[in-house]
Amino acid sequence: MAKTPHPESPREARMAESPREARMAESPREARAADEPRRGPRLRVWWVFLAIVLVVYVLYTIWLGGAYQTAGPFVAGQCSAVDAPAGPEDILILPDGKAALISAQDRRNRQSDGGLWLYDLSRQPAVPQQLAVPAGMPFHPQGLSLYTAADGTWYLQVINNRSDERRTVEIFVIEGEGSALKLRHRGTISSDLFISPNALAATGPESFYLTNDRGSGPRWMHAVENILQLSRSTIVLNDERGARLAAEDIAFANGIALGRDGESLVVGSTLWRMLLAYQRDPLSGLIKRTGSLALPGGVDNLRLDDEGDLWAALHVNSFAFIGHARNPEKQSPSRIVRIHSDLRGATRVQEVFADPGELLSGASVAAHHRGRLLIGATFQPRILDCQLDPAKFRDID
Repeated sequence: MAKTPHPESPREARMAESPREARMAESPREARAADEPRRGPRLRVWWVFLAIVLVVYVLYTIWLGGAYQTAGPFVAGQCSAVDAPAGPEDILILPDGKAALISAQDRRNRQSDGGLWLYDLSRQPAVPQQLAVPAGMPFHPQGLSLYTAADGTWYLQVINNRSDERRTVEIFVIEGEGSALKLRHRGTISSDLFISPNALAATGPESFYLTNDRGSGPRWMHAVENILQLSRSTIVLNDERGARLAAEDIAFANGIALGRDGESLVVGSTLWRMLLAYQRDPLSGLIKRTGSLALPGGVDNLRLDDEGDLWAALHVNSFAFIGHARNPEKQSPSRIVRIHSDLRGATRVQEVFADPGELLSGASVAAHHRGRLLIGATFQPRILDCQLDPAKFRDID
């Protein structure tokens, strides 16, 4: 009599299944335990990779910020320190070379009033004299720009950080000359696109390009942008059609200068430590990036002189500058460079001033007119008034 085969027990059935089918039949906890030996090495590899990326990024940030770097001392001529209101961050020399305008604001006490000051260039050194602005207007100035109309009228444009919520551009007409110069307020321009305005380049009585040195968001986001080197800065164009974005994707857009031909625009990127060149359509105002130039420091304000040369103030060590911003006793090294482009398009960069922070800490602007150079600072209550010797300029490779 044939024997009927006994059915397999549940355990024997599982042993007969394939390993994949067996794992599918196991509980989730048993399946995870079976996969753990394989997953462990893969996770370790990813963690090692992420750690390497993080270390490389930190080292790159330290290198790009100029940690442990210093400058000078070097002066291609003679400089005199001149007492000035705290925070003479921007300086503009008028086209006739008779006087300069200083924009000053105590940035360690932002609630205090700022002002515009006249510096008589017929004297060396001179004593800054404060200029009157409309009474009752909150006035905390920053960047300056000047437009000369066809009839010779000078229109002064000034960034005014009225409050954390409202940033404007004030338009003045300059009347008189020399030590008798006065300002007449013409009007105020505001826009939601003026997020964190830093510098201006005038293209008309009330038209201009404006740099935002950070993107929108709370103040702490600015620190995140700097640490991660995020490209959230913008350039805004304001003209008769209103304000609109002209360019984006810049890491801490700072100084800006319009070429004498009206068809070129240069913007400084502090975090990238370079100049960005743009081609401009004078009719539409649209701009297109065409190139860049690396510099030995974080670019602050830019000034174009009457010979067409560009002058830039550079923060050599960004970490030292942050320390100086928090503590006036800490020094921040600076360099001043002249950038000359010839008719063939060749660019020559020359150093005219370098200082570890002893003469002037945290230089922010260099305004030049026929051998006379005025250097301002972001925080200190002084400027430097220099007479330069071109034979002593040093080429930078």
